[in-house]
Amino acid sequence: MSEPTLWTDARVFSGRRYAEALLIDQGVVAAVGSEAEVRRAAPTGTNVVSLHGRLVLPGLWDSHLHVGDLARYREGLDVSSTTDLEDLLAKLRDWAAAHPTGPVVGRGLDVERSLRGRWPTRADLDRTVDDRPVVVFHTSGHAAVANRTALETAGIWSGTVGVLGDRVGRAADGELSGVVYEEALRWLGPVASTPADPESLVRTLRFVASQGLTTIVSMNVPPEEAVLFRTLATEGRLPVRVRLFVRMLRLREFRTTDLAPAGPAGMFAVTGAKGFVDGAFGTRTALLSEPYSDAPETRGLAVEPDVTLREALADTRARGLVPALHAIGDAGVLRAASLLSPYVRDGGPPPRIEHAALTPPPVLAALDPAGPALVVQPGFVWSDFWLQERLGPDRARWAYAFRTLVDLGHLVAGSSDAPYDPVDPWRGLSAVTERRDELGRSANPDPHEGLGFEEAVCLYTGNAAAVLGEPALGSLEAGANADLVILEATSLREAFRRGARSVRETWVGGRRVFERSTPERGGAS
Repeated sequence: MSEPTLWTDARVFSGRRYAEALLIDQGVVAAVGSEAEVRRAAPTGTNVVSLHGRLVLPGLWDSHLHVGDLARYREGLDVSSTTDLEDLLAKLRDWAAAHPTGPVVGRGLDVERSLRGRWPTRADLDRTVDDRPVVVFHTSGHAAVANRTALETAGIWSGTVGVLGDRVGRAADGELSGVVYEEALRWLGPVASTPADPESLVRTLRFVASQGLTTIVSMNVPPEEAVLFRTLATEGRLPVRVRLFVRMLRLREFRTTDLAPAGPAGMFAVTGAKGFVDGAFGTRTALLSEPYSDAPETRGLAVEPDVTLREALADTRARGLVPALHAIGDAGVLRAASLLSPYVRDGGPPPRIEHAALTPPPVLAALDPAGPALVVQPGFVWSDFWLQERLGPDRARWAYAFRTLVDLGHLVAGSSDAPYDPVDPWRGLSAVTERRDELGRSANPDPHEGLGFEEAVCLYTGNAAAVLGEPALGSLEAGANADLVILEATSLREAFRRGARSVRETWVGGRRVFERSTPERGGAS
C-alpha cells in the first residue's frame, strides 16, 4: 500500500472493540474508531474506500500446522475421502498406474470414520502394489501402514523388530501387520518422504492466505525444509508471515545462522523447537493415566525418554528458542508441564504445550495459569466425534475443555494441526462456539465448554500473538501491523456460518496478498 488508505462504513473488530473506520499508513494501523475521529487523523491525499458495512478482523493465525506436509497432502494422494477398504485400495492402484515410478504414498486415512476402526494390513497393500513401497499415513500423522516392500526397504522386516517393540503392529499369527507407530515412523521416513518443493510451499501459503490467515506457525520443521523457507523469505516470496518451530531432536544440525531472521522485517523467524511426549487418540498412543476404555490393555505411549527431552529442552533454551512439547493425553500433559517447568519464568515468550487435549480436574489442579501457553485445535472437537467410546463419556467430558481453560486464566491459542485436520480456520472458529458438527457429533458436546464469537476470534488473533510475544500483531489497534481480513459478512455469526467463502481480501503489513475474484455476498443474520 503506497498511500494512506481510510476504510469507512465498516464494522471493524479490533480484537478488543468494534469500530466504524480504519486508517492504514505505511503498513501500520494509524487510527481506528468512529468515522469522524478517524477522518480527522487522515492526512491529505488519503485514499478513501467504503466497505459498505463489511466486517474487518485482525489477520488470523494458525499457531500449529505443518506446511511441508500440507503441501504434500494437497498435491499428493489424498485418501481422506475413502469410504471403505476396497475404495482405499482402488485409490492406491489408480495412483500407482498414473505414477509409474517412486513410492506410492497416501495421506489422511481416517480409520475410525472410513474403515470403521479396522486398519488395512500389509497383505492388503501387497495385493494392490507389490513392486515398490506403499505407505498410507493415518490422518493424525502418528501411524502408518506399509506394504512388505516398504517395510523391507526401511529395515523393519527382520532384526529391528525387537528394537522397535510396540511401535510396530502384529497380526494374530505374530507376523508384522504393516502398521507402524510413533518413533518407528522415522524408519519409514526415507522410504515414504518426497522432498519439499519451494514452489509447492508458495502455492500452499497462497492457499492459506485465501482462508484469511496472515501468520502461520509451522511445527516440527526439519533442517532441509527450514532452508527452503529461509530462501523464500530472502527472496521476498512469502505471502504470509511464517514462524518455524524446528524439530527438537535435530536441533544440533542447525547452525546459528540457520536460526536467524531472514527477508523483509517480521516476515520470517525461527522461533522455537518442538518435541513429543506422547502420541494421538486416533492411534491410542496418547498417554493416559488410566487405560483406554475401548482397549484396556494399553494406556498409550511415552514418546522419547525424559532424559532425552530434558537435554533437548536445555539446548533449545540455550539457543534462545521457545520450547514446545506435544502432549494430548492427561498423563502426557502432566509430563509436558513437568518437563517445561524450569523454563516458565525465565523471560521471553512462554514455553508451549501443543494440543493439551485432555485436562480433567487433576490436570487442571497441576497446570499453573502462569505456566506454559496451551495451543489447541478446536476442529478436533468435531473430527474426534468417536472419542467418548475411546475414553468413556466421563473422561471425554474433559477433552477440549476450552471454556474451563480460559476461565482459569490460561493463555490459549487456536490452530488446525493441518494437514492432520483441515487448515480452514473458520471450521475451528465454528467448533469453538458450536460444540456439535452439522450432524450433531462431538468429542465433547458439553455446551459449557464453548466460547463466544469474539472470544473465539481472539484465540486466532491476539492470544496467538501473545503466545509468541509479538504485540505488534494480532489486533487492529493503533500501532499494530496492518494484517487484516475483509469479509463478505456483517457479523461474526454470519462469517462463521459462511466460512472461508466469506473471505474477500487478506492483507499482510498493508499489502493485499489475496483478493477473491468473484466475491460472494451473503445476507446478515
